[in-house]
Amino acid sequence: MTLLFRPRVARAIAIAAALYLVFYLWWRATSTLNPAGAAVLIFSLILLLADIQGAVSFLLQMFVAWDVCQPPAVDAPPGLSVDLYVPTYDEDLDVLEATLIGCTVIRYPHETYVLDDGRRPAVAMLAARLGCHYFTRSDTTGGKIGNINAAIPRTDGEIILVLDADTVPQPDLLDRTLGYFTDPRVALVQLPEEYYNLDSIQHEADAAAMKPWHDQALFYRVIQPGRNRWNAVTWSGGPALLRRAALESIGGVAADTVTGDLHTSIRLHARGWKTVFHSEALAYGIAPQTLQAYTAQRARWARGAMQILGSRDNPLVAPGLSLAQRLSYLDVFARYVEPFQRLIYLVTPIVMLVTGLFPVRVAAPAFLAHWFPCFTLITFARFAMGRGSYSFVQVEKYNYLKMFTFLRAVLGPGRSPGAAAAGRDNGRSYEQDQQVLYPNVTFLMAEAVAIAVGIANLAWRVTATYPEVGLPLMAIGWAQANLSLLALGVRLGLRRLERRHAYRFPISLTATLTVPGMSPLPAVVQDLSLYGVGLITDTPVERGCSARVTLQLPGTTLTVRGEVTNVRPLPGSHTRVGVQFILFSPEERARLVAFLFISAPRCQRRPAGIAADSAADGKSLGKPITPFERAGR
Repeated sequence: MTLLFRPRVARAIAIAAALYLVFYLWWRATSTLNPAGAAVLIFSLILLLADIQGAVSFLLQMFVAWDVCQPPAVDAPPGLSVDLYVPTYDEDLDVLEATLIGCTVIRYPHETYVLDDGRRPAVAMLAARLGCHYFTRSDTTGGKIGNINAAIPRTDGEIILVLDADTVPQPDLLDRTLGYFTDPRVALVQLPEEYYNLDSIQHEADAAAMKPWHDQALFYRVIQPGRNRWNAVTWSGGPALLRRAALESIGGVAADTVTGDLHTSIRLHARGWKTVFHSEALAYGIAPQTLQAYTAQRARWARGAMQILGSRDNPLVAPGLSLAQRLSYLDVFARYVEPFQRLIYLVTPIVMLVTGLFPVRVAAPAFLAHWFPCFTLITFARFAMGRGSYSFVQVEKYNYLKMFTFLRAVLGPGRSPGAAAAGRDNGRSYEQDQQVLYPNVTFLMAEAVAIAVGIANLAWRVTATYPEVGLPLMAIGWAQANLSLLALGVRLGLRRLERRHAYRFPISLTATLTVPGMSPLPAVVQDLSLYGVGLITDTPVERGCSARVTLQLPGTTLTVRGEVTNVRPLPGSHTRVGVQFILFSPEERARLVAFLFISAPRCQRRPAGIAADSAADGKSLGKPITPFERAGR
């Protein structure tokens, strides 16, 4: 399989797909349009336009993903002054604390500034305790963008690192990225957004790899690296480093639209600045946990993109950009209008089956003989050029899930429904998730009804008479495919995700459990959070008793006191024990936070692994191989 991801092989497949696509569109335009009446002809042209839109989108994606090589890394030069901005408004203190502790262990000298638009005394105390500067402002207009712009004249670092309040940096973040700024033309270094809550709405439920797939995987692992070739990398939120002089040259972060990061990128490129994407994950944040939060975030992105298109900085016509940069930005905006193509593809088989109007005049075998090779080549090319981050079913499932969100944002770019912050549950999130899915469920039912009507028409001519059998059978298959993709998205949206106050890291560690009246018990950690731990032991214990858990962290141990709150027998004479932590010293808490949010995200796995294996084979737990040992740490 890795052979397909080699640059020459992947590009050859992409070229073959592009050539066949051109032939297919020519054939569609010259041989398939149905002129049998004005309505049918318009129907034919709309479907052809959808095909053309899909072709343009594919060609743009292949252009951007042509080369994903990382620019050569340069050692961080000594002596740079770095300001680290953490804008915050109402994030949970636990989340913000983890981020700030991560900031304190960044090795390269820097100053950390907490930019608190919430003006919370507790945040000021937290910042003081961790040695961070604390800024507020009297006027909180402009949200995060205004918060950053207000801080720029109050600090003087040459480089500004912007981190979201829920994004915890790794200690070597600056060491690995500051070297790019030895090129005086570099204004921005963008890093990938990776997430530690693997049970979020945008992660695959069965993510078991060390680098699990999420909805943004293709963007951060292929699209953004591919833009390095064209100097078209965009600022896509934190974590990102910006040169102060570059920001000042364009008047600060663009505040005209709701996507100030993307808008700022356009202005930087127009002024001749260079942007770089560093592919290494050096910070981990929280992905949206609920569907309502997920779709609200995507709606804001789409709304901002449409605002940019209507501004004087529209990158398709604004002066100062190269042709490659314009094409790269066109690819950005094309993603938000792709739902129009999908909407046409959803409606077409319904119309065909219910009315008997067919937008093509060729027989089904001839149409399929041309369409199927085109679809196969394009899917194969996307897979190869995706370098392991593209799966047709995964990508399309999420595309259909957020399709109506994009349509609403593009057609009515007003204020979208508010959303809880990523990962937060407001008590009604599941009901709100269901409301978000109403259009998807409606079309799912429409596809099902159309299939039933099509079968009835074939047998009894209920609503329409079909001129032949092949095209309605093709339409039934098309509607079934639509129904399946819609159903996968609806199923994903209705999946009840964990709503705990703190994320449980599925991490494998050895531990010792000590309870009154028993000798210390060897145990394996199944999951761990700031508030408790799930353990697998060979010996049952009593629920409600006090407990002391000694965790074998890399290079050290940490003992935490707590209470046994859950005891559940497992196959093979093992027991799962849940312990809630109740006694913490500040030093213990800081050590656990540092482990969970700095070390654990790089090596966590889904919790089914060690516990399930040991329970199944009935062997003694012994000492497991930890993920750190697997990674050769």
